[in-house]
Amino acid sequence: MEKLGARPRRIASLYIGRRQGDRLVYAGKVPSGYSLPVAREVREALDPYIQTRSPLTTPVRKPKATWVQPVIDAEVAYSSVTAQGLVREAAFKGLRDDLVRTGRRALRMVSPRRVAEARDVVPKENILQLLPDAVAPTEAQLNAYWEKVAKRALVHLGNRPLKLVRRVGDTIFYHKGPLPPIPRSVHRLTVAKREGGKGVRVWVDDLAGLHGLVEMGAVELHPWNAMVYDIEHADRLVFDLDPGAGVEWPFVIDTALEVRRLLEEEGFATWPKVTGGKGLHIMAPLREAISHDEAHRYSRALAERLAATDRGRYTVSASMAQRPGRLFIDYLRNGRGTTAAGAWSPRVRPGFPIAAPVTWRQVEAGIAPDAFTLASPFKAKRRAGR
Repeated sequence: MEKLGARPRRIASLYIGRRQGDRLVYAGKVPSGYSLPVAREVREALDPYIQTRSPLTTPVRKPKATWVQPVIDAEVAYSSVTAQGLVREAAFKGLRDDLVRTGRRALRMVSPRRVAEARDVVPKENILQLLPDAVAPTEAQLNAYWEKVAKRALVHLGNRPLKLVRRVGDTIFYHKGPLPPIPRSVHRLTVAKREGGKGVRVWVDDLAGLHGLVEMGAVELHPWNAMVYDIEHADRLVFDLDPGAGVEWPFVIDTALEVRRLLEEEGFATWPKVTGGKGLHIMAPLREAISHDEAHRYSRALAERLAATDRGRYTVSASMAQRPGRLFIDYLRNGRGTTAAGAWSPRVRPGFPIAAPVTWRQVEAGIAPDAFTLASPFKAKRRAGR
């Protein structure tokens, strides 16, 4: 595929074309596959061929592209081609110097295959936690889903720093460290890291931003308990009721109702959320924002207060050894940068359940934790028995 467009000083992505007889047609964008040395190589190779006009037979509107003569070829891996002839999940693999014909580099397209063979080698420093048994929907499924739920989802996910579960080919993981190319529709925020130094967090405020996150490979969205304009203060508490092996769902529901009672005694108006996994979140918006340390201390005190009523059935320890037969009252979701699966976030589980806000009446009726799915986000598919 011939290189058509690139920024002269940095490589964010490349617009590419392919030959179709005597025509040169637009083939899409290649957003990934560039380390800094590779980006420099590509830029240096393209600079001598910069021109003002698009070389495409049928022009496309790319006002910020820098166009070049179509004399350099590249190897590009991709998963499939759309009906319009655009490559999906494209990754740059390198310039082609090995197929020289008549003074120009010859075209070579990589046959479709799983992108895991190309761009989908995830650097170890990007993996906070590998999820080897996870499954994820396609980009098309995610984009269609966000179009259906964006208005409701952005109430809970918008304007908050996000922790991401990403899919890169067959690898699904909690992301940490340097991010892939960030689309213009996705905002970024520089934050001070607890261990020192600076880091970047992304956030969105509209449907285009949600689509941009999909482009980055994001599947699950885990928002901070703080807004981007005041990241150092929590504006809500989260209690995650996580049942260990052998804990029946009715006990989880009874506990949720008890947590609601305790919080209401403290003056909180709570709302529940099924997690799309096996648990339940109790959300408690704060009347006034408090420090993350205060939020952590308060939520821990309440969790320990409840756990003290039945040490045989409750635990506040994250230790897996303490979990079988007990309900983990997870207060650790409260603290600077700690998160829980956001309302309306898809989950990387079979059947593609979502974390969905529900009513207390639905909880009392025994709503299942995975009752809502990507395909059915507004209507519960099943109910757990009490």
